[in-house]
Amino acid sequence: MSTSMAALPELSDEYKQQQQQAVLEAKVLYQFELVKEPFTDYISNCLGVALVAFLIWVGSLGGWMYVLLMIVLITPMGVYFYYASNPNIQQTVTLTEKGIIVSNLELVPDACFAALRYSGYVGVAISVIAVIFVGPMAFVGAGAGLLMSFKMAGVVNRPRVQIRPFIKGVDYLEERGELRFKHGLTSYYLSADIDPYPLSDEEHNEMRVFHEVVYHADSESQADFMKALNQIVNTRKIATCQPS
Repeated sequence: MSTSMAALPELSDEYKQQQQQAVLEAKVLYQFELVKEPFTDYISNCLGVALVAFLIWVGSLGGWMYVLLMIVLITPMGVYFYYASNPNIQQTVTLTEKGIIVSNLELVPDACFAALRYSGYVGVAISVIAVIFVGPMAFVGAGAGLLMSFKMAGVVNRPRVQIRPFIKGVDYLEERGELRFKHGLTSYYLSADIDPYPLSDEEHNEMRVFHEVVYHADSESQADFMKALNQIVNTRKIATCQPS
């Protein structure tokens, strides 16, 4: 049973905060976890190797101290991007009486973030030493390293969390997407079946987006999750969506 916008409250910031807090405080009914392993991105890997080779070549034009500086700056960033550019992701989907919480945490070693935070300071030290050998131009590298250290100072690994409240009395549409990860993990979308609002498409779309749930699951996990979900809301399957 779809619902018109007239039957729904205004989607204010206060309403959003209240609804999301209610989801967080509600009783947990079901939860599943899995690790999403992406397919190998060979093109990006090749481009990364080519970029590193180019930067080292540029550094070689200024002498061995510049090469050393490039290596020190590139190595921690290279390790970081190796893990962070296409990492495994730990997903947790939690069903409560008031809504659904989806958490995604990139499984990047903490050492990568630490190396990235401190690599700028190492670059500063090398550049200062390089002044003795190559002259004042080495201060350019010191400035770049210091700027990098400031920008990376707050780099930490935090989960991305979606909090999606239910709309009371509204049916939900279950939409199966494309295969996105290894081991048969497919995209799934749950959206509230809300009738279009004739006077404001923007308001209708905003309401749908605020309540839409996006997650990944294999067929077995999805079946168990939907069994639990159907105990508190009505759902209907719709045609498979196209890849975005």
